[in-house]
Order: sequence, then C-alpha cells, then structure tokens
Amino acid sequence: MINQSTTSSRLGYLDSVRGIAALMVFVGHYMNWEFAESHTMKVASIFFNGNDAVSFFFVLSGLVLAYPYVQLDKGLDIGKFYVARVFRIFPAYWVALLINTAYSTRYEIRSRQGLLDIFILNKKEFWNEALLIRGFNHFYIPGWTLTIEMCSSFLMPFLILIPMRNRKLLPWLLLASFLCINITGIFLVHFVLGVYIAYYFKEIQADGFKQTKAYKYRVPLLLIAALFFVLRQIDRASPLGSTLIYTMDSLKVDFFILSGLAAFIFLVFLIHSKKAQRFFEHPVLIFYGKISYGVYLMHWVFVWAMGDNWALKLVPLFPNKYVAFFTVLFVCFVLTTISATLLHYIVELPFIKLAKRLTAKMKPTVSI
Repeated sequence: MINQSTTSSRLGYLDSVRGIAALMVFVGHYMNWEFAESHTMKVASIFFNGNDAVSFFFVLSGLVLAYPYVQLDKGLDIGKFYVARVFRIFPAYWVALLINTAYSTRYEIRSRQGLLDIFILNKKEFWNEALLIRGFNHFYIPGWTLTIEMCSSFLMPFLILIPMRNRKLLPWLLLASFLCINITGIFLVHFVLGVYIAYYFKEIQADGFKQTKAYKYRVPLLLIAALFFVLRQIDRASPLGSTLIYTMDSLKVDFFILSGLAAFIFLVFLIHSKKAQRFFEHPVLIFYGKISYGVYLMHWVFVWAMGDNWALKLVPLFPNKYVAFFTVLFVCFVLTTISATLLHYIVELPFIKLAKRLTAKMKPTVSI
C-alpha cells in the first residue's frame, strides 16, 4: 500500500486507485465494527469491500516497487532500497501506533506504573508491535498488513532480479510463490503478480495489446475479476456452500488469492485504458492517492472510538440510528482526511526526503 514516490508522473492514476482502496478499507471497517451481523451491511460490503482492498494494495505495491527498476532503468542498490523502505513505512506507522496505543490505554497511562508497564517493561508487547515483529498487533490491528509489506519489501530486490535474466522465469516465479504459501504466506503471490505487470508494462500499454486474447475476452475477464474480488462478501451475505469452501481450502486458494488475481486483471486493463486513466486522474482522486497511507493508518482510531461510544453516547444524539450512522460516518471521514493530510505533509514527506539524503551519501552496497 506504500507509494514508492519514484514512479513516473504518468502513473498518477495508480495513486488514485490506491486512494480509493484506502477509502474502501475505512468504510469497510466502519460498517463492520458495530454492524457486521446486519444483512444490509453484508450486502453493502460487496461494494465497500475493505477486506480485499488489501489484496489490491499488495499487488499494486509489487508493481510500483518494481516499475522504476525494470521500466525506467533505475539502478537498484539493495542497501539503499532497504533504507528507503524503512523510512517510508515506519515513521508514519509509529505516529499511528502511538495514537492508537494512547487511546487503548487511556486510563492506564494516567499513572506512572501504566507508562512503565507499556513502554519500559513492554508488558503489552508495544515494542514488538512497533518493530512489526511476527504479527504482534494489539493496539493498531491493521498493522498486520504492514508486517507483510515490510517483509515483502526485503524480498522485492530478489523478485525483481530473478526475471531480469529472462522474463520467461516470471510464470515459474509465480508458481513457486503459490506452492510455497504454507512457508511464505499467501501474500507473496500478490507481490509477484505486481512484478509481473511491471515487466510487461510497456506491452500492456501498447496498441498491440488489443491483438491479444486477453483483450479479446476483456469483458468476461473483467466480470470474473469483479466476481473474484467480491466473492468473500457474497459468501458472508449468502454462504456459497461447503463444497466450494472445501475445494478452495484443499487447493490453498483462499479469498485473498482470488482478490489478488482480480487486482491483477483490474490493473492490467487500467494500464491499457486511456479513458479509465483520465477518469482516475481527477485531482480529488489523486489527492486521496497521495494521502492514502495516512488514510489507512489514521482511520482506525476514529472508527474504534465510534464503536466504543456508539450505543450509549452517539445514537441518542440523533433522531434515529440511520441518521446517526451516516452523520458519524461523515465525521469520521472528515477527521480521517484531516489527520491523514497532516501525517502526509508533517511526517511522510520529510522522512522520504531524509531517506533520499541519507541514501545519496551512502556507499554502494550490492547493486543490480
């Protein structure tokens, strides 16, 4: 979900779809915090599928991280790449983590012992979570995705390097990532799918793409992608049956794999379609793309606070629960936008610039 900031300006439409995905996560979390068992919300989640927007983030990350090195001929120094990723991911994450920790332990941190237990004695594993170690996510629950992002970032130079010798290695790399799901986790497949798109980016953009079978059957492919992307939410609203779920489990194909394939198809056709790109290059959408990491990080505490106060404090303020639902949603949206914007300009951009200065002064490590 992290923007590498080194891609060409002509990829601005990818920022926009990242922003839309971040907003889907926000709305999905809001709808399902207090109202997960409502059939109406289950149906609405088909259109605001925050769960599988995560798959989109990971495929997109694989694409934008690989793109500068395979299409813009930028030299890849592994050490500098790692430093840039650490500075890109951690500072803004730490701000969000501290805010969520302060809210979660708002009664405990009033005492010296509470502060000591959390930040010095690490009784609540705050530092494990701060370092994104092994999926410790007690205060900022969506942080599990950042653990995957960080671990996959350390693998990215090798995912980029392997197909450099021969692009025909890409299908084998994809197959290997799928066969190793039990070891590496399901999301390595998503990053490989993104790398796949990066290597064929120019061919996808070119007019010759219209002569391919993929373009000929684009309508059924896009319909299949749409189905794959929302299948999890369809199953929530109306269970698909034990036979299908058993088959998916046996093949190690879960809903995230299906939505990753969907994201792959969506991105391929977006990269080729100039009309779609013009739509996604709207300034408002690009703005939300720029602050998308902040939207992802900052929305959680507002949704959390809403859930804690919904029944006793918020609903009584409004004529009925429906007015309360949409009004509080709007307030959370505004607060998320403001805080994400502040986070972007006060934390993200300064640390991105700092990383560039540091890597410019670093001695070369291992270059590809």
